[in-house]
Amino acid sequence: MMASTNTAVVGGKRSRSEIPGYSKDERERRWRLARDLMDELDLKALIVYGDREGAAPAPFAPDTYFTNDRPGAVLVFPRHGEPVSLTALPMGVTDHMEASRRGEEVWIRPENLYAGKMGKALVMALRELKLETAPIGVIGLEPYPPYYFDGAIPYTTWQTVLEAFPKARFKPVQREFLNRTAQRSREELEVLRWSARAGEAICQAMLAATRPGVSEAAIYAAAMEAAPKHACFTAMILLGSGKEYATWGPPSWTYRPHAPRPVEEGDVVLAEVFASFGMLETQHQPTIAVGKVHEDFEKAAKVARASYEAGLRALRPGRRFEEVAGVMEEPVREAGGWHVHPWIHGMNPFGTISGLTGLGDLPEAGRYGRVGEIPMVGGDVELRPGMTFAMEPNCALGRHVVNLGGTVVVGEAEPIELNRLATRMMRV
Repeated sequence: MMASTNTAVVGGKRSRSEIPGYSKDERERRWRLARDLMDELDLKALIVYGDREGAAPAPFAPDTYFTNDRPGAVLVFPRHGEPVSLTALPMGVTDHMEASRRGEEVWIRPENLYAGKMGKALVMALRELKLETAPIGVIGLEPYPPYYFDGAIPYTTWQTVLEAFPKARFKPVQREFLNRTAQRSREELEVLRWSARAGEAICQAMLAATRPGVSEAAIYAAAMEAAPKHACFTAMILLGSGKEYATWGPPSWTYRPHAPRPVEEGDVVLAEVFASFGMLETQHQPTIAVGKVHEDFEKAAKVARASYEAGLRALRPGRRFEEVAGVMEEPVREAGGWHVHPWIHGMNPFGTISGLTGLGDLPEAGRYGRVGEIPMVGGDVELRPGMTFAMEPNCALGRHVVNLGGTVVVGEAEPIELNRLATRMMRV
């Protein structure tokens, strides 16, 4: 099933649009990738751990790569045979039933789908496949920035497996998996383009909602309303505003009880949009200037844009990730600025990140304890066509921060920008 004709809302008007989907060929490509990995590393099976769907579309979801199904399962993928999926709850099974009844593209046969994601259930599956002493690759034990720097598999789950199979040989293979899946196929790129179009619409909705006197909550609501209108999901929007604003994250009123801030003349509204469709995500980095803003915001916007353009020039097949991160950092360093968050990281899947050091010259920084650093991860990764990156250059000049950018695909020669609206400072 390559695509289905659905009615979507685009630009406030209803139109007929082809919503992309995956074919059986895409399933075979992915399963062949798993078998090739096992052949190369002489493994008898893979254990593939997927994070819970309760965290919205799971931030760590290699299970869906092989199931095209509801996230939150753990798979046992034997070298010879089809993957077995252990869903977290029985609803994963009933969801599979409904999808099959509606003719949707499901990849796991009913006989290979079980309810129960606990360590004991995983032990049972491994025993049924006679893998008690086999060499097994594991996806979920290694760092996965920016979410799981110590791995995603819960301690108790993994301890149960180790105690049950003291003679088995387990090998972390997440890095090898990431290297193979980072190059997205033609079908996957169509899904990403849909996410990007939805993300552009969300940014446009935020821009239309922003004006003096409107609260941050109203801007947030406009963004969240736009997402499902374009068959897209977003778990949250990172958002803040002010004439000075030197942090990054969700609005503080989502976790600390207080009134949402009203936007004023001279503010900037800073945001990050996560547009997800079919478990593939694009990220968008809107900065909206409200009227005349401080000159440091204007300077920071020029620096961030220069960083973005430098990254586009560097994002070429054969280059290393650390080279791109390095050239993107130069304009900010030369301007005497600092970064409020990493300025580039890999996407779909995550795995490379530029890192983050320091808090600039903020006078309060000395009052805090060990602030720490986010080290660069995956600096030696070689760029290949089809890899996707969130290019999110940000420049902080004191307390004046501007964040720009979006999702870019490594092309055969030139990079492919999936969105443009948020790559420059917007104005109202």
